[in-house]
Amino acid sequence: MSCQDKRKVLSKVLGIVGLLGLLAGCGGGGKLDTVTPGILDSHNYTGAAYQSPNYHPYQTGSHVHLLGDTVYIGGDVEPREELRHVSTENGIRFYMGASRDGVGANRLLNYDEDLKTKNGSVLKFLSSDGFYPLRVQPKVWIHDEFLNYPGTALALVDSIKILNDALPPEFQIQFAGTFSADELPAASEGNIVAALLPVATVMVQCGENAVACASSTILSGANYTYSATLVIPDDFDATQYIFPRTVITHELLHTLGIQGHVDSIEFPDSLMGTSGDFFPNPGFTIHRIDREVLQIIYMSQRTGTYNDFGEWSDTTLHIVGRSEDEAVHFGVALFNGLPQPWARGRLPDSALADNTSLTGTVSWSGQLLAFSGPSPVVGSVELEVMLSSLDTTQDLKFRDLYFVNRFESDGDDRWFPTRNLDYAVDISGNIFSHTSTEGLIVGAFLGPDHEAMGGTIKRTDLVGAFGGTRPMEESQ
Repeated sequence: MSCQDKRKVLSKVLGIVGLLGLLAGCGGGGKLDTVTPGILDSHNYTGAAYQSPNYHPYQTGSHVHLLGDTVYIGGDVEPREELRHVSTENGIRFYMGASRDGVGANRLLNYDEDLKTKNGSVLKFLSSDGFYPLRVQPKVWIHDEFLNYPGTALALVDSIKILNDALPPEFQIQFAGTFSADELPAASEGNIVAALLPVATVMVQCGENAVACASSTILSGANYTYSATLVIPDDFDATQYIFPRTVITHELLHTLGIQGHVDSIEFPDSLMGTSGDFFPNPGFTIHRIDREVLQIIYMSQRTGTYNDFGEWSDTTLHIVGRSEDEAVHFGVALFNGLPQPWARGRLPDSALADNTSLTGTVSWSGQLLAFSGPSPVVGSVELEVMLSSLDTTQDLKFRDLYFVNRFESDGDDRWFPTRNLDYAVDISGNIFSHTSTEGLIVGAFLGPDHEAMGGTIKRTDLVGAFGGTRPMEESQ
């Protein structure tokens, strides 16, 4: 084949016409020194590890909830499909992959349209129904009357944590403080006032049959919520788990800018139907549709960190870990730039302090799986507990955190900037936690005999989940 024929074939296969120096051996071939200086070295692959921009500080640790004998930590983001098994370390099988588990931008826009036009009413176009998110981080002020109703207060706090598991940190709900009836918080953008009022007052403000209600201040001509109020009656039934949190979460979604209600026939998986008609989501309060609505209306306000409406993807990147005995499952999902950690396992048969088969010092070891920006990070974890001193802090250690895409490296660029992390955690029953400027940790002991543990970690430079098991010979 002549040089001219070779050029024609290669040009067709490679889709290029300038073959540079590839055919320099043929007469008349291009030469590297004919390339404009600076072009070849302008896109060099750097050897430095990726340094992610810091996340905004998180406001609350992951919510812990129970369905039957299963403990859940974090949001409903566990992948529904099998991912590729990457490796097994410290008794943890490690999986990675992508899953198209988002509802997608088109359905979110349909949701917005349904808020505006539910039941085909033309008058809906004249109302303020639709998406009206806050522009600033919301702050909730809690009526001190809640102190007299601890069950209702706990349902309110849980509902806030449930929503914070879905919201980006820049817009997670902050606890601003308490107020008394004669000393209302000053009017300020971003304030959510949660009031517990007498039944008769609630009936006047919310309507005769309302269980609770919310109202929002939307400035004339504005497309955002300025402030909002949540009203709950003092006879609110908080004896169950799901019902009170469903009601309060529904109203908080209104305060966060979901104005109006959707048709429960078209959106049976949404909490935002008029009368609470929805298909239940076992183990969790909100479905993906409501969580993703929250995410798109808030994350699209921070386009430097997250995707906006035009870029919105229905694909999630997942890192998942499972102990070989299936006692703990955990992972973190990166969705449109937002990392969301989760963990789950079986509820123990007793509190850790009451497990008579364990004595002395007990340790659990396993893996941490996390994201720092878009970069996956993996490391080992060990929790060591002195059973004779459960009223003091215990040691939780993360070791040798490394960037997954640099696992073959022998240099310093392999390691996460803070290669080792140490936390002192408090234990209450089967829950352990840590709250400081160094991060928020929420975890639980799992399995009938406390054979596993799992939890989540939220830092400004790393968000992830961890899990581990203990040597079974520790049982006496």
